[in-house]
Amino acid sequence: MGMNYSIEAVAGTHPGMLRTINQDSVLALVRPNDMGDAFGLLIVADGMGGHQAGDVASQLAVETIRENLAWLLDDGNEGATIIAPSVPAPDKGEREISQLEARLKLAIEAANNAIYKYAESNPTEAGNLGCTVTCAIVHGNTAVVANVGDSRTYYLGKDGLIQITDDHSYVGQLVRDGHLQVEEIYDHPQRNVITRALGSQLDVNVDTRICSLDHGDRLFLCSDGVWEMIQDPQEIEDILRSDDLEVAVSQMIKAANRYGGTDNIGVVVAEVCSS
Repeated sequence: MGMNYSIEAVAGTHPGMLRTINQDSVLALVRPNDMGDAFGLLIVADGMGGHQAGDVASQLAVETIRENLAWLLDDGNEGATIIAPSVPAPDKGEREISQLEARLKLAIEAANNAIYKYAESNPTEAGNLGCTVTCAIVHGNTAVVANVGDSRTYYLGKDGLIQITDDHSYVGQLVRDGHLQVEEIYDHPQRNVITRALGSQLDVNVDTRICSLDHGDRLFLCSDGVWEMIQDPQEIEDILRSDDLEVAVSQMIKAANRYGGTDNIGVVVAEVCSS
């Protein structure tokens, strides 16, 4: 008999210390434990654009992704058969995880389309409307993680904290190409140049990764208003290891603000447990 998994997730957001409008939107949606194995949808979207355009974009992203994937959390929906079981049959589980990955990509592409169409229909209000997004579908002990832009997802396991998304930014590419050290990105004059975002073009490339989770492992999703402020990965890890997820989220927001809070802050922390 395979293990049963449960998931707990907490989301939090804050405008930061300098801004009056919060353009970050977050979601932590978890299926009740009595409806079956762990299933959760986690999203952090960071809007950009002047005069409230960014908060429209991030809200559109979260709402569209949720609308496209909420049926997966309904235990009675026939579509839920695509979800991989905790202990999959040979190659069947792999196929079903691929389907879940495809569903997540489609949901993010739908969000991109919704933002792009909103900008077309509202040129005066929209301005340079767009947003970055990172999200994860967690089922059983597997997470399908996706991102567009520089909002990040980290994995925290027994071996420490690992960033599992790539930043779609100018400085992120310089780091990957070996032209810049990670610690140099915070002072780079072009650190805010995003190379991929939702809503800027009709088509968008979505990066995805599959992550296996053990009992007690955590996922941490955040906007750049968090990781640009809390620059020491060890400090992020220490906060994430709090016994209480709500405390972890609260402490992460407080730390980002303590280091200046120059941007909006979006945080989701989730933990998977086996029984």
